[in-house]
Amino acid sequence: MHYATGFGTSWQASGGIPSGAVVESDRVDPKTFYGFKSGKFYVSTDGGATFKESPAGGLPSGDSVRFKALPGGKGDVWLAGGASDGAYGLWHSTDGGASFTKLSNVEQADTIGFGKAAPGASYQTLYTSAKIGGVRGIFRSTDKGASWTRINDDAHQWGWTGAAITGDPRIYGRVYVSTNGRGVIYGDSSDGGTTDPGPGPDPTPTGACKVTYKVTNQWSGGFQTDVQLTNTGTAPWNGWSLSWPFPDGQKLTQAWNAEAAQSGSTVTAKNIGWNASVAAGSSVSFGFTANWSGTNTKPTVFKLGDQTCTVA
Repeated sequence: MHYATGFGTSWQASGGIPSGAVVESDRVDPKTFYGFKSGKFYVSTDGGATFKESPAGGLPSGDSVRFKALPGGKGDVWLAGGASDGAYGLWHSTDGGASFTKLSNVEQADTIGFGKAAPGASYQTLYTSAKIGGVRGIFRSTDKGASWTRINDDAHQWGWTGAAITGDPRIYGRVYVSTNGRGVIYGDSSDGGTTDPGPGPDPTPTGACKVTYKVTNQWSGGFQTDVQLTNTGTAPWNGWSLSWPFPDGQKLTQAWNAEAAQSGSTVTAKNIGWNASVAAGSSVSFGFTANWSGTNTKPTVFKLGDQTCTVA
């Protein structure tokens, strides 16, 4: 296992993790990475430079395992896999892999994916290729794995579907399934939840806000920044749009965990489907890279809609 800084210009071996491990990133904290190898779970909090073995036990002993971190949920990890002669099923961690809880209602599971939450639900929809209730199939849960609904039938199995699965982050009920040489299949829910919302109007949240703007990496002519936007008001946001002026000729090049664009010197970053809701007292994070010339000066004014945010 190796890690790079400076967009792959140089690589160094990671410490504390065995060769051949599967590695995934936390979807909130850019410094946190997770790994799995031969029944052991590993965690890095320094961008993949070093890993430590988690004390979590009871995980599958083999390497037929796939796991993912939930978008928008720091330390929220789901792990699927195993073998018929040992531990086999679906596990969930809410503490960054320090411990895992096995779902008792899932007998076997080979993959896990996330999609837009069901109407009225606060947690993203789960999808898996699994054996549940003695039946092999593709299943969906809208209540964090407490109950499951089979969404294929015996006539639509497509061979092996355990390699990869994911829900659509913008359309509830839409799921994409990889198959064993039969292409990628996608399906829509029949319960009326699959209307594509389109781009829609800009969100206009209200309430107090705080911004933490941190340059995490810098090189000749460019830099990388993490931004944390905190709802310091008393009401939840259902969508957000943060804007700021870039000084000194800085130009946005790419962004993640937000839809971002630049017009003149003004940059606007808006939520994407899965991180639109921000409860009072909670935060949402996104990042970007940009080019610069002259002095890399930090922005000092951030606006959430028409409201000026406090800068931490």
